[in-house]
Amino acid sequence: MAASGAPAILSLQGVAFADRRAAPSCRIDLELGRGDAAVVEVDAADTAASLVDLCLGLVDPPAGAARFLDHDWRGLSPGERFAARSRIGSVVQSQVWPTHLSIAESILAPRLYHRDRTPDQAAAEATALARTFGLPGVPAGQRDATAAGELVRAACVRAFLGAPALVVVQDPALDAMAALGVAMAQAVAAVQDRGGAVLWIIGPEGAPAARFVQPGQALRLGDRGLAPMRRSP
Repeated sequence: MAASGAPAILSLQGVAFADRRAAPSCRIDLELGRGDAAVVEVDAADTAASLVDLCLGLVDPPAGAARFLDHDWRGLSPGERFAARSRIGSVVQSQVWPTHLSIAESILAPRLYHRDRTPDQAAAEATALARTFGLPGVPAGQRDATAAGELVRAACVRAFLGAPALVVVQDPALDAMAALGVAMAQAVAAVQDRGGAVLWIIGPEGAPAARFVQPGQALRLGDRGLAPMRRSP
C-alpha cells in the first residue's frame, strides 16, 4: 500500500478488461505504493497480457480507473503517456526485439532518447546489470544471433535499466529460468529499496525465477477479481 500522503505508484480501482474475453465478469482492485512488490497468478495468457496493457496505459478500461503515479492513464495525451512509460520497465515477450537494432542498441536507446542518462552512464549501468543477470556484458549482436536464454537476460537488463518507478514482469520464458532466481530477487529488492514498485504476473504453473522474491502481496486473479493466495515454497 502507498505510504500515508504519498500517491500510489500503480493503482487499479474497480478496473474491468477492455477485451471482454479476458475474465469478463471480474473487477480488479490493486494498489502498489513505494517499495511494494506483488506477485499475481493469472490462469490464461490472454488475460495476463490484458492486465499488462492496463497497467502500462496501452488500453483504457471500460470501467474503473488505472493510475500511474497518481495520473489516470485515460486523462493523458499520447505524448504524456509516452513520457510516463519512460518510468516503467517491463519484461514482456523477451524473445521479441527490433530487427534493425542490435540488442545493445535496443537496451540503451530508450535511456538515450529520454536523456535521463549520458551515453557513458547508460552503458556502465547496463553493463553492471548484465553481469547481475549472468551475462559477461551487454549482448552486441542482433536478435537472430543471440541465444534464447541470453535474450531473456537482456530483457531483464532493459527492464531494470534507468531506475524505473515501476517494473512489470509477464514473461513465461523468464518465469521458467530457475537460474535467474537470485538475480531477479536482487533486482526487485533494489527497485523496492529506492522507492519503486514491482508487479510480477505469473501463470498457474508457477515461476521458479520468482522463488526468492518476497512480495508484500501474493494474489490470484479469479472470476471475482484478485484474492490472496498461498505461494509454493
